[in-house]
Amino acid sequence: EEWMGSLLATVDGKNVPLTVGYHKVTVEIRDQIARTTVEESFVNSTDHVLEGVFSFPLPADASISGFGMWIGQELVEADLVEKQRAREIYEDILRRKKDPGLLEWEGGNLFKARVYPIPSHAEKRIRIRYTQVLPLEGEAYRYRYALRSELLRLNPLRELSIAVNLVSAMPLRDVASATHPVTTRKTDHEAVVEFQAQQYVPERDFEVAVTVGRGDGLSALAHRRGDDGFFMLLLAPPDPSATG
Repeated sequence: EEWMGSLLATVDGKNVPLTVGYHKVTVEIRDQIARTTVEESFVNSTDHVLEGVFSFPLPADASISGFGMWIGQELVEADLVEKQRAREIYEDILRRKKDPGLLEWEGGNLFKARVYPIPSHAEKRIRIRYTQVLPLEGEAYRYRYALRSELLRLNPLRELSIAVNLVSAMPLRDVASATHPVTTRKTDHEAVVEFQAQQYVPERDFEVAVTVGRGDGLSALAHRRGDDGFFMLLLAPPDPSATG
């Protein structure tokens, strides 16, 4: 139930959850398409170099688009492979004393990655990215980021920051959060919503509600991954109350 992600490390033969240092969330929303980047650190306060397993549950309607962790000062991007193959690769990498970066799909919306090394008296930094479509209900849609965590009741977040950047082809009527005291800057077609806190224990999930005016009912989003290109086309039905 650690929706913010957790890192269980092996300490004296036991799996121990490491405390979270900072948790930074950056969201880019373009016409209902939300791309979320989560960067967080886990603190190893022991005298030993540790090995652990990072777990992160995605929202049910999201697809993962990237995972990486910092090895020293370098960000190493991971590969997504089938679970058994990931373990074989990971064990081979460890035998060659190299730094692994492999992401395993556990089924459903849960992803895991083995993390090594976790230096003593240091923080292990991890980054994960995912994409989701925010369904339009009437003239509004919502972005939600899960902050549920039992671990944080004992060890509050040292630092939490959430920044949501919106770009909309349809005019933005209202952008607001009913869950957190945010700062908002808005124009007719763009908005920025920010929340920051220190020594923070989340009591509820973070939400932003976006109300839009009707545009021409058609928007497209292009994306390229390697040599392949993709696009998504969003069609909105006409307003039944419109005349003509």
